[in-house]
Amino acid sequence: MNKITVYQFTDPVCIWCWGNEPVMRAIDYLYGDKVDTEYIMGGLVEDITTLFEDRDSGEDAIASANERMHRNWIAASARHGMPVTADRITLFSREQPSSFPQNIAYEAAKRQNPVAAKRFLRRIREATFAEARPTARIDVLIELAGEAGLDVAEFVDEYTHGNAQADFMQDRTKCRRNGITGFPSYLIKSEQTSIILGGYQNLATFHTIIRRLSDGKIKPRKAGPSQANVADFIKRYSTVYPVEIETAFGLDRDQTDAIIDELIASKSVAAEPIGDGRRLTIAKTARKDRSQNAPAAKRRSAKGNAESGNDKSTDKTPNPVTTEA
Repeated sequence: MNKITVYQFTDPVCIWCWGNEPVMRAIDYLYGDKVDTEYIMGGLVEDITTLFEDRDSGEDAIASANERMHRNWIAASARHGMPVTADRITLFSREQPSSFPQNIAYEAAKRQNPVAAKRFLRRIREATFAEARPTARIDVLIELAGEAGLDVAEFVDEYTHGNAQADFMQDRTKCRRNGITGFPSYLIKSEQTSIILGGYQNLATFHTIIRRLSDGKIKPRKAGPSQANVADFIKRYSTVYPVEIETAFGLDRDQTDAIIDELIASKSVAAEPIGDGRRLTIAKTARKDRSQNAPAAKRRSAKGNAESGNDKSTDKTPNPVTTEA
């Protein structure tokens, strides 16, 4: 089968890349190993003091830039639904005026473990937008790397002495080579054809392009919006926001909220207010119950497999363009 790869040209502190997280998760959830997702770092902010034309200088200019950026986040969140903090942000400072450290940190993580690097990227985004943390600081990055399951000592070594910075520079070259001028942008690539998309995209666009590039052979799996499926979705990704459930299961906001409220009422899912939204996790009581019931479930599964003889585990599309990645 002709495998598809979706490359996102991105920056860890790009608000619209945070807004496209529900789509990237839905692609992973619905297509599994039939469609790969990869990230190419672009470096959104080289120096915050030159990004906005402010009359202020020094610390005042940085504070003004942080405030203006936060206003942009709030406006974007109202459109895409991913939460942002209500707190005053200090993302940029005189010591850390750039988003390059977060980009280089992702490259350092990728050198160690590409799968954990994606979790790390997610945590950087979450900590930046929903938790108001200054994610350019090395102490914050180290903490987030540990949470993502990375070997912290190896991460620090790659970040400070390894080739992570060179990898980041190569990624920026890929952005220029492909004509990328804004984030997020996407390269959807099969063995024969590539298509580039610029800007925030909805899931339907990716469904159309994946179907086209695979001649209809790669299709999303059908996942009904049952409470069990939604709970499994939350368990799979550890922390989830309502719009991600809405996107993956094709629901509207009222349907999504109803399922979430039922899961919370049954103590299967816990909700934590964060920013202008709520963060969902599997409830501790549910995790404990599942752990206690696991041996019995395994025995039932083994018995069922023995009896059955089954030992298996369980619009318009943009024109193709020649690109490189």
